[in-house]
Amino acid sequence: MAPLLVLLGTSFVDMIGFGIVLPLLPFYATAFGASAWLVGPLVASFSVAQLIAAPFWGKISDRYGRRPLILIGLGFSAASYVLFGVATTITVLFFSRIVQGASGGTVAVAQAYVADTTAPERRAQVLGWLSAVTGAAFMIGPALGSWAWQWGGHSAPGYLAAVLCLINLIFAFRFLPEPGRQPTSDDGSAVAVPSLRDVTREALRDPLRRMIGVYFLGLAAFTSITAIFALYLEARFGIDESTVGYVFFYTGAVSVLVRGVAVGPLVRLLGEPNVSRMGAVVLAVGLAAGSVAYTFPMLAFALTCVAGGTGTLFPPLAALISRSTGAHAQGSVLGVNQFFGGVARVIGPLWGAAVFDLYDPGTPFGTAAVAVVFAFILALGLRRPRVPAPVSILQPETSDITG
Repeated sequence: MAPLLVLLGTSFVDMIGFGIVLPLLPFYATAFGASAWLVGPLVASFSVAQLIAAPFWGKISDRYGRRPLILIGLGFSAASYVLFGVATTITVLFFSRIVQGASGGTVAVAQAYVADTTAPERRAQVLGWLSAVTGAAFMIGPALGSWAWQWGGHSAPGYLAAVLCLINLIFAFRFLPEPGRQPTSDDGSAVAVPSLRDVTREALRDPLRRMIGVYFLGLAAFTSITAIFALYLEARFGIDESTVGYVFFYTGAVSVLVRGVAVGPLVRLLGEPNVSRMGAVVLAVGLAAGSVAYTFPMLAFALTCVAGGTGTLFPPLAALISRSTGAHAQGSVLGVNQFFGGVARVIGPLWGAAVFDLYDPGTPFGTAAVAVVFAFILALGLRRPRVPAPVSILQPETSDITG
């Protein structure tokens, strides 16, 4: 349990740094003379770098271990925050985002660490904790960034994030152990790590294809509303920069409670497939409610469902993907999943911004709800693996060995 607590603490501090700089990006970009339209590509550059890097981070961690890759990722994160602090041009700002996105590919490595150190029946709960601490970090990070800007000016938020990341790196180097030796075959020899091409080929077959498809649709739907969320709140409810933080705090608090407290007991009671399906239903209801919300009670209901739905959809899905993968390929498969997640994070905001600009402010919520309905239909075919996956090949866990 101690290594997992260290991992959770490491992820928490790392995401605080991310939260410090993210809300400031649009202000810095426009201050450096960039046009408003360039803010979109600046934000998306992180996801593009992450989706390219994630499969390779996962693959390398399967071969060389989780700990070295987590430490390297923290080092790259610190470098990206220093670049953010010294940036005076949009070019340097772009470069800092790309470096940060590439280091963000270690999310798959952290998930693989959980898989290595946690019994299959507890993975959804621990992955829920992992996503809960990142949610809590997002609640704290923006406030620290605003405080640092007021206290030290333009460079202070980036330097603060870099210092936190370096402290985190030292802490992880001292206290985060490697989760264990790589799996071996029956004769005691090391199991060969499959190539990234083989991993991708397996990921595009059932049951992994179905799981990754649900993840992709759900994440694309959710991220399609994040790009225009502040504009939606302003257009429908008159919420501006002075009050929008309260909305983010509320949704973040709900998400942390669901992921950190409710997911584990729900999975033990219902199983990962049923909890994922339930999450898709709750998320679709919340998005649909958001599309027609014009009063604060209706907004509160919509946001509660959206936060609760994402909290019960994504952690059990990650656990299912992990349980359907051989122990020697956890990082590779979770990296491929993060690749598709990165694609969703690019497509979703672009789609949401486009339909917001062309139609009503609630339209992105409506189209996102439709996408989650398709995710739910796909999730109807999810099944819980029941026996350990063989370690000699990349095979999903299955109980039907007789055909």
